Amino acid sequence: MPGRKWMSLLLALIVAGLFTGCALTGPQEVEEKSAESAVLAVDPAASAAFDAALQAMANGKDAQAEKILLTMTQDFPQFSGPHANLGIIYFRAGKRDKAEAAFLRAVEIKPKNAVSLDYLGVINRDKGQFKEAAGFYQRAIKADPKYAYAHRNYGILLELYMGKLKQALAQYEKYQKLSNGEDKQVAKWIVDLSRRSGVKK
Repeated sequence: MPGRKWMSLLLALIVAGLFTGCALTGPQEVEEKSAESAVLAVDPAASAAFDAALQAMANGKDAQAEKILLTMTQDFPQFSGPHANLGIIYFRAGKRDKAEAAFLRAVEIKPKNAVSLDYLGVINRDKGQFKEAAGFYQRAIKADPKYAYAHRNYGILLELYMGKLKQALAQYEKYQKLSNGEDKQVAKWIVDLSRRSGVKK
């Protein structure tokens, strides 16, 4: 089915963008650019609409994608994907309150929506609610232990905001393992954190 092929393509083309963290030389936050997957292929109309929204997002046409996704939330309220993608659109636009509401709705529909849980961790961290942020990251990791960015973002919180260096190091190492050690920046963080935490490698 074309819908499934397009969703697979989008998920295969995950792009990790960076936006400013709290320290110039420290870990910076990862913004997940891919759309959260949802099993929409069971309904051809839902699949077609979701495909159109994903394509619009991939082409940088977030306003167009937003209109499609808002309609989908009304026509197909049983799916978490449209809410999660609305959250991504609002997050990219700096509309954190709207993003948070969309991600919370996605998690309400699908409690194991790891992408939404990860974003909620970022949002709560930025509000200074570190305990809540940690909870969302932990939930994201429990929902999908192989979702690498949740480990990285949790490590950032543990290191820069909570001072838990050894725990942060463990999360960075999990992230590197899941991403096949391809992130050279995180590799540097691991070396630095190993030295500062007294963990021998």
